[in-house]
Order: sequence, then structure tokens, then C-alpha cells
Amino acid sequence: MKPKLKVLIIIIMALIIAMIALYSFVSVSRAIDQIRGADLFWKCFAIWIKSIILTQGVLVVGGLFLFMLRKPKGTG
Repeated sequence: MKPKLKVLIIIIMALIIAMIALYSFVSVSRAIDQIRGADLFWKCFAIWIKSIILTQGVLVVGGLFLFMLRKPKGTG
């Protein structure tokens, strides 16, 4: 059961990260249509930072779940 659960957690993490990437691309394309000049740079920079923070959050939470499912040392 544990290997299937680990695979499920990794697949869910990959899907969430893909959704974050898609959200970032859509946000940047929307910003390009609406904003010009230096404000566009700062808006895209903010979207990039937000996507990094969200991705790191997904990796930390998923890593914690995977850590809880690991085998303790000494069990074979």
C-alpha cells in the first residue's frame, strides 16, 4: 500500500506544479496585454516570485508526506 500511496502523492505534486506553471503563463500573458513599460517588468517579477513560493510550498508539504511514509531504519 505504501508504494502506491507514494506514487499517488508524487503524481498529485506534479499536477499541482503543472497547474502553478499554467497559472503563471496565463498571468504573464494577461499582464502583457494590460501593462506596458517598467510596470510590466515588476508585475512579471511578482508572478515569478509567487510561482516559486507556491512550488516550494508544494514540494515541502509533499516531502513531509513522503517523509512520514518512509521505512524506519532497522526494518527490512
